[in-house]
Amino acid sequence: MAKLLEGKVALVTGAGRGIGRGVALMMAEQGAKVVVNDFGQSLTGESSGDTPAADVVKEIKESGGDASANLGSVSDVNQAEEMVQQAINDFGQIDIIVNNAGILRDAIFTR
Repeated sequence: MAKLLEGKVALVTGAGRGIGRGVALMMAEQGAKVVVNDFGQSLTGESSGDTPAADVVKEIKESGGDASANLGSVSDVNQAEEMVQQAINDFGQIDIIVNNAGILRDAIFTR
């Protein structure tokens, strides 16, 4: 059976954890090449020093998909433009953008 997103390229911001991670993994599972953006902040907005984007890229590649990591911040216009350009440079096009990035400082989604 054909995959729904075969031949598409997606940029998913905030894709290192949580909902964004799930979206990136699902898109890769459905055949999209994915630019996984996450600038490596902890869940409370502190610099965590880890690389959640690289971890998701590794997971996608281990599952047979194709992805690249981006560590930019969507709050900076130049870095956001670089994310789009990275998708074009890495995969030749961009078809889908999921702007999921955000920091929930009080860690309670319902607020």
